[in-house]
Amino acid sequence: MDESSRASSSSSFPTKSWRAFWRSIVEGWRSLWNSPRIRAVTNLSVLGLHMLEWRERLRRPLALTTPTTLRRMSAAARLAYYVLPAPTRRKRDAAEQDGDGARPRARIIANPRSGTLRMPLALNQLHQVAAALTDAGLPVEVCLTERPGHASELARDAVRAGMEMVVAAGGDGTINEIIQELAGHSTALGILPLGTVNVWARETRIPLSLPDAARVLLYGVRRRVDLGRAGNRYFLMMAGVGFDAEVAQRVERSVLKRIGLKMLDYLTTVGVLGVTHKPVLMRIKHDGKRREISSLMLVVGNTRLYGGALTFTRHAVADDGLLDIVTVGGGGLIYRLGILRNAFLRRPRRGPRVRYERARVIRVEADAPLRVQVDGELIGKLPMSFSIAPLALTVIVPSDAPEELFSLPPLTER
Repeated sequence: MDESSRASSSSSFPTKSWRAFWRSIVEGWRSLWNSPRIRAVTNLSVLGLHMLEWRERLRRPLALTTPTTLRRMSAAARLAYYVLPAPTRRKRDAAEQDGDGARPRARIIANPRSGTLRMPLALNQLHQVAAALTDAGLPVEVCLTERPGHASELARDAVRAGMEMVVAAGGDGTINEIIQELAGHSTALGILPLGTVNVWARETRIPLSLPDAARVLLYGVRRRVDLGRAGNRYFLMMAGVGFDAEVAQRVERSVLKRIGLKMLDYLTTVGVLGVTHKPVLMRIKHDGKRREISSLMLVVGNTRLYGGALTFTRHAVADDGLLDIVTVGGGGLIYRLGILRNAFLRRPRRGPRVRYERARVIRVEADAPLRVQVDGELIGKLPMSFSIAPLALTVIVPSDAPEELFSLPPLTER
């Protein structure tokens, strides 16, 4: 064999050997993977991982539940289970929802378009919570809203049917729709917070998880509270003119709200308008007094919390028969940032051009057609009158709700 042939044979030998070697390894792994025993072990391992994940999801809510609460709940203690994702189920008719045929004493009104990313999962949990409430002695039915104003219609039907409770499963906008029909009636308002901010739930310490909020429906206390009225529209928490109404109007039209990013859009809009919004001359009349003020914003509060984190009407009491009124005068950027800082930190001093008053009726006018919002929902423009409807609504709140928010004791009869 000559020199060239020896070189070629020596160079090709390793290549063929390595190819055969890797081919044998691949074939070996392939045959091993296709082994029924290996497949069974793999499937069992995956199942074990899923079981561990579900166990941790179940342990989290149980770890937050005290033994005293569990003893009080008895059959309702199994509500903690429903923090787990429930399987998608078909809509049940009224007979199926009633279970054993008991007449519903409460109606849960859920807004499937409420501004939260967890709403699809929450709607699945909602039926489980309803079943657990029924088992615990409170027969309920679940109704989903289909259009704006539908929540009011469902609440009106519940009042006419003599139900003792209507539960708003959504955000503060859903609550506002429902109270329009509960005002002046004995039917109580319950909350399952599924909105973006959930101001009323945060104000009264209603838990933000469905199982814990459902326990408030079973073991909470009932109170009579005032309702504010802006024109012919009731509000539970607050009404706003100027800056915050402009924010609500822009967020309402936002594309981000439609894809579940309402909070992000809200914060962005507040930042932009906080710099660019201009004060407007308002004419305010109450208790026989009349004054004019160049104002960025006017807040009429029945409760204290604003936007879930700020407090403007910091002395408001929900059952004292009075509206708390805060007007914020115009100023530069530093002044505006100082107002927001003081409201966020809940400092007693708000600013040099901030005025705090109380009244039962107030009339607000302006040369510009300023928008008005109540509980985050746009309802119209100035001029408008604001008044108080004393003790017009029954609410269900936790027994440890802030005492400073109420002046009257809870109702003793249920």
